[in-house]
Amino acid sequence: MFFKTKEQKELEKVFEELVIKEKDNLYRLAYMYVKNGNDAMDILQESILKAYKNLTTVKDNSFLDRWLKRIVVNCSIDYIKRNSKIVYIDDIQTTAGIHKDKNYEDLYEAVDTLSPELRTIIILKYFQGYTIEEVGEILDISISQVKNKLHKALKLLRLEIKITS
Repeated sequence: MFFKTKEQKELEKVFEELVIKEKDNLYRLAYMYVKNGNDAMDILQESILKAYKNLTTVKDNSFLDRWLKRIVVNCSIDYIKRNSKIVYIDDIQTTAGIHKDKNYEDLYEAVDTLSPELRTIIILKYFQGYTIEEVGEILDISISQVKNKLHKALKLLRLEIKITS
């Protein structure tokens, strides 16, 4: 028979509170990848389930937030690979606090052309508001790698937007 220790119970409680607090941000993060509310919800559910199953691997509660967001990013990328479908952005759409209009349509389309790795960095930095250091922690890469990839992504975005304008 399996009994949970006091630490495991506390970790589960912290995890539950984090999920409740961050559910909208996690949903928006998934939505930035798939551009579909139902798919984003599926990704969110899959991510929470994966995180819960692997909760015992977390050694420090202070990194739980970043760890969960990394799982959402990875599940989003996996979902896109599994379904390999292209989803186009509507002219005007508001879903769960994500507002898109014609002024930003070119930007969203340009972000979608980036590789998953570069897209992730752009989404975390500019759409989710993380610092370069936090992006590095979430993706488990060095700050210099984040800066290099961010520079490359921005260069590609400028080129893509210039071409389509």
